[in-house]
Amino acid sequence: VDHKRSMWTEADWDKPGYNPKNGKVRALFRWEDTARGCLFHPTSGQIVPIFSFARPHSRAFHFAWFNFFMCFIMWFAVAPVMVQVKKIKCASADSVVCKECLLMFPDDNIDFNLDAENEHKTGSPQGAPLGAKDKKCKVCYPKDGRPGAGCGGVGLTGDQAKNSTMVAISGTIILRILIGAISDGLGIRITYTVLLIAGCIPGFLLAAANSYIAITLLRFLIGFAGASFVLTQLWTTIMFDLNVVGIANATSAGWGNLGGGVAQLLNGAIFNSLKMNGYTNDAAWRLTVGWSPAVIFCLGVGVFLLTDDCPYGNFKELKNKQSEADKAAVEAEVLATGGEPGTVAAKSLIEAASSWQTWVMFLCYMFSFGVELIVNGNIVTYFVETFHMPPSKASTIGSVFGLLNICMRSLGGFWSDMYNVKFGITGRLWALFQQTSIMGICLIIFSGLTKDNSNDGGLLLSLIFWGAFTNMTEGGTFAVVPYVIPTAVGGVAGITGAGGNMGALLGNALVIVLKGNAGPKPTRNLMFCALGWGAVASAMLVPCLWLPGIGSMFRKAQTAAPEVEPEQPQKIANQAPSEMKGPQPTFVHPSQPTMMPGY
Repeated sequence: VDHKRSMWTEADWDKPGYNPKNGKVRALFRWEDTARGCLFHPTSGQIVPIFSFARPHSRAFHFAWFNFFMCFIMWFAVAPVMVQVKKIKCASADSVVCKECLLMFPDDNIDFNLDAENEHKTGSPQGAPLGAKDKKCKVCYPKDGRPGAGCGGVGLTGDQAKNSTMVAISGTIILRILIGAISDGLGIRITYTVLLIAGCIPGFLLAAANSYIAITLLRFLIGFAGASFVLTQLWTTIMFDLNVVGIANATSAGWGNLGGGVAQLLNGAIFNSLKMNGYTNDAAWRLTVGWSPAVIFCLGVGVFLLTDDCPYGNFKELKNKQSEADKAAVEAEVLATGGEPGTVAAKSLIEAASSWQTWVMFLCYMFSFGVELIVNGNIVTYFVETFHMPPSKASTIGSVFGLLNICMRSLGGFWSDMYNVKFGITGRLWALFQQTSIMGICLIIFSGLTKDNSNDGGLLLSLIFWGAFTNMTEGGTFAVVPYVIPTAVGGVAGITGAGGNMGALLGNALVIVLKGNAGPKPTRNLMFCALGWGAVASAMLVPCLWLPGIGSMFRKAQTAAPEVEPEQPQKIANQAPSEMKGPQPTFVHPSQPTMMPGY
């Protein structure tokens, strides 16, 4: 790959639509000063970045969200087929037990193929093999997909399945905290490549797992792929200027989060298609789990060959062009302007972890994305138990929550960007406060709904409001993250991202603790109610946040430096946007016009 021919160069610094001070693009869905619906820049003729695959900005954006999307699918790939994984292992057709069962049930069709959904629709169908549900003989019916019938799994119990799910969620916490600082040193391109290629290995092995221990361990390792979220957010932060970084971060994360919902629909459809084509339960669920790691491996190769760390190329190549004196000067300059050079990457995590402001962001994300992860694993069961819905209806209504990621997380980032334009950077705090408060209230209302006091329409409406503000809070949270500690953006992003997984662990732990002690209310009602009040409590902490050089919701920082003004659209094509406080990566040292890496 010829990096020199396709990388962003000095000749492009004054190109309309880009910030010449740092090389970042200043648009995602619409160029500045263009009419609504106009896709092309009036001066340069370039199409808006969202519809482009050009290097470096647009290509990084599309790789970022699609990497996270596929990692999310692999992360939850086994959930749609868990019913099959819980089935007992099959015995050989010529085994002693199968020969005995053939004599016991001579009229049974061993190749009878029916899944749980079809049984729910048709009841107990004519011709269903009686031996498929016999405790002894079910090991001889490899294609019967009905609940409690047939074989083809590894024999997980219900508790073992729940434990493996909790382990899968916890696996990413450690790496989410660390990967931001790691990428500060290695660059996002190399870090993402290693994560994707290494992460697909346990994904492939899961398709061959044959025991509870193997499945639990591999799901723990697959959970590391969830750290792709942090890299996705950092990559868009590097490539998009402050006037659009909110919506860019929110859109990339929202489209990536769609992987959770798509995994439920797509993997379920793949499994059913395989069964219709004559595959056994065992072969069908293993093939369903195994396709996503193959795509992720290809993405890892693509990231390495086709993308860049930052607008001016890759960190390693750019650093090699500098003398030691230049590197020292750049490090000092980058620190002063909100960047994180590789030589101080370890300080990023330490500085972020030692700040209480970071943990406020951790809590906001804990009660937004954490709740979304809980919904992915509990909402169908919740509807079945509380509202007595059939599984197909519960799954359809429950999928609405995940599908809201298509636009609502982006809307949360756009909300934050608009408040930034109108009220300055402190407007982002007001947006986050409003989003988190409303989200908590919606969750509390939703937790109080039962079959007795709400119909399906009211339930769906409440779910949409709750899901919408949950996604908007996620977008609003990461629109604030770059300003919390400008010299430790990677560390803050990593810790904040880990908060989502901690929220999921908390919710699942509440289900276990409240089980049998919930009184007349279903366990999950109380769990959702507790998380709703937790969200409201985290919102009350947002007014306490103090952003360095900016201030808080009610008080601006009193410094000798010029007051930070909200970003305004460029009036002149070649005019550079005004300087702003916050994480403005530096690529060009003021005293020498040579390309330099920064973050």
